[in-house]
Amino acid sequence: MAAHRNTAFREQQMLEVAKKAILDSGDFLSLDQTAQRLVLPPVKLDGWETEGKIFSIQHGGCSLFPMYAFLADAGHGPVPGLKVILDVLRTKKGGWGIAFWFASPSSYLGGSRPQDVLVSDGDEVLLAAQDEVAGITHG
Repeated sequence: MAAHRNTAFREQQMLEVAKKAILDSGDFLSLDQTAQRLVLPPVKLDGWETEGKIFSIQHGGCSLFPMYAFLADAGHGPVPGLKVILDVLRTKKGGWGIAFWFASPSSYLGGSRPQDVLVSDGDEVLLAAQDEVAGITHG
């Protein structure tokens, strides 16, 4: 039984380290910060999240949004195709799990992180997401 407690403790520590890395990355901003940076009303971001076009993580009672989910050009809308990718990932992951996946190197993407190639290679990111939720198949 002690080994199980030690494993659970180590897993919790690893989760906290991973969360800290996401929070320290600078990739996520609060609702107000995101709205200000994108020059959009906060209600627009809420609407996009409700529609499943973007996602957020919860930390300290606040929603934090990934800046890589938005286009850099005029309008600053969600990256095209992101909703479909999120629809796939949401079948197995919540906000933090999605954030971890986007921030982790993917062998399916040649070692790139999905967040780094989302705009340039969204179709491949979708395939990587589908591979992620399919899990390991034997046979």
